[in-house]
Amino acid sequence: MRSRAEATPSFVWVESLGDPGSTIALPRDESHYVARVCRARAGDAISLTDGRGGLATARVVKPAPPVVVEILEVQAAPARGGTSWLLCGAPEGRRDDWLVEKLAELGVAVFQPIDAARSSWGTAAGRIERWERLATAALRQSRRRYRLEVRAPVPLEAAVAALPAGAGRWVADPSGRPAGEFRPDPTLAIGAVGPAEGFDPREVSHLMDQGFRPIALSDGRLRAETAAVAWAAWWSAGRIGASEARAS
Repeated sequence: MRSRAEATPSFVWVESLGDPGSTIALPRDESHYVARVCRARAGDAISLTDGRGGLATARVVKPAPPVVVEILEVQAAPARGGTSWLLCGAPEGRRDDWLVEKLAELGVAVFQPIDAARSSWGTAAGRIERWERLATAALRQSRRRYRLEVRAPVPLEAAVAALPAGAGRWVADPSGRPAGEFRPDPTLAIGAVGPAEGFDPREVSHLMDQGFRPIALSDGRLRAETAAVAWAAWWSAGRIGASEARAS
């Protein structure tokens, strides 16, 4: 027999956690997950997050959609530690959904699509809504307290101009120094990946002028979406290593 504590093995996302003793009706997708996928029952325990670091334990009051839960305990958001942003050009085909899902699973804080000289994202209104749903599903699956922030596409120059000062900056480049020779900035790391056709020489020069360092993520040429995920994995692994070093 299953334990009530295992009703939802993943986190459930809500916009606001509320206070202990209050009740919340879960959003449609989260209600479907709790009721239809996990088959939760009244009295089952679940974990909620607001995607901004907060975490709460709750009890299912009404198990049929829309699922209603009662908040039992709320934990304050901890210090987030190192974060990362990724500027990314458009990949070929419809590989953007996979890209967003994996960035969210790896804990990237901001996904900023960029329109480059050789390729643009085109009309992204419908995509952004879908990307946000994928980011929520990835947060749920990976049991993260923070949800990937998805932004609307902007030109490369505008994206770079809006970046915070003082962050470590890298651009994916097969001719760059191997990733193993770098360590992610412990506070904020920013990556840039060109579109499927690559950055043009003027864009590469602009990135270098703005402090981006070329980083080779493989010994071969990667697709745009693969390079983006490889950079995120390099950053995520480096962050874990830095945390362990501080703890020892």
